[in-house]
Amino acid sequence: MILKINGDIINNDWKDIYNWFGFESTCPLDVQNAIASLPKGENLEVKINSGGGMVTAGQEIYSMLRARKDVDIEVESLAASAASIIAMAGHCTISPIGMLMIHDVSGWQAGNHRDLSKMADVLRQYDKALAQAYVEKTGKTLDEILNLMDKETWLTAQRALELGFVDGITEPVDEGLTNGTLKVTPEMVAQYRTAMENQKQRDAEKAELLKDLEHFGS
Repeated sequence: MILKINGDIINNDWKDIYNWFGFESTCPLDVQNAIASLPKGENLEVKINSGGGMVTAGQEIYSMLRARKDVDIEVESLAASAASIIAMAGHCTISPIGMLMIHDVSGWQAGNHRDLSKMADVLRQYDKALAQAYVEKTGKTLDEILNLMDKETWLTAQRALELGFVDGITEPVDEGLTNGTLKVTPEMVAQYRTAMENQKQRDAEKAELLKDLEHFGS
C-alpha cells in the first residue's frame, strides 16, 4: 500500500482549509487512516515529495511511522524541513535526483524583549529535539547535526547517502519519457481543456433544460 506525503505538512485542523483551496497537503490523520487500512502482512510504502510545514505535525507523523516495522520510505523528489524528519522514521531510500534539506526551526513571536528572548530559547530547544531524529539515523553527534541545521544544508541523493541520512538510492524507473519530452504535448493539453469546457457547457445546458422542464411540469 502506498502513502503519498505530498504538499505542506499540516495539523489535522488545517486539512479542510487546504482542501477547500485545492492545495496539496498531508496531516497526521492521513497517515493514521493509511495505517488503519493497511492489509495484514503488507508494508506501507511512504513516498515523500514535500517542502515541509508545521513542526508538530511532522513530529506526530514521524512518531507514528517510527513505531512500526512495516514501513518503507522513499524520497521521490524533495524531503525538506519537517518532511526530512519524516524521512528519518524508518528504512529510507531516495531517488537519484532527489534532495534532502535540514535547517533550524522557524517561528513567529510578537512582544517585548523578554518575549522574544524566550521564543529564541524555545526555538533552540526545538532544534535539539528534532536533531535527535537525524542523530539516530546517521550516528552523527548532536553538535554535528546542529551545525548542519544552522547552515540550512541541502543534500543531493549521493551526499545524503554518504552522510547516512538515507539507506540507499533507488534504481531509475522508466516513467514513459522519450527524448526528454513528455507524452502529453501542449497541443494535447489545449485539446483536453477545450473538451472540458465543452463538457461544462453541455452540463450547464442540460441543467437549464431540466430546470425549464420542472417549471413547465408545475
